[in-house]
Amino acid sequence: MGIRSTLKKELMNLDATDLMTADDVRSYLKLHFARVKNKSVQSLNLISHFNEYHSQVVSGAPTKKVTLNYTRHRLFKDVLYPKKSVQQWAKQYDVDG
Repeated sequence: MGIRSTLKKELMNLDATDLMTADDVRSYLKLHFARVKNKSVQSLNLISHFNEYHSQVVSGAPTKKVTLNYTRHRLFKDVLYPKKSVQQWAKQYDVDG
């Protein structure tokens, strides 16, 4: 993560609000798939599914049916995902085991 991203994340105060950026969601998914063996194909599918969904949200295009909630930061207008929503979405795909 670059210095700009780090400063922006600190200014948004994401740790206190339990929100995650798209990069945080990707790293969360990678960490959980690292713990689950023989899930490399599933991990790539889920991360690519998230990337597709995130691109649609950012561009304003209609999104497919996904149970992943998001909000936009008031000042920076970044798309942020609540940690609980990401964890529930990941559990649907057996990420946690």
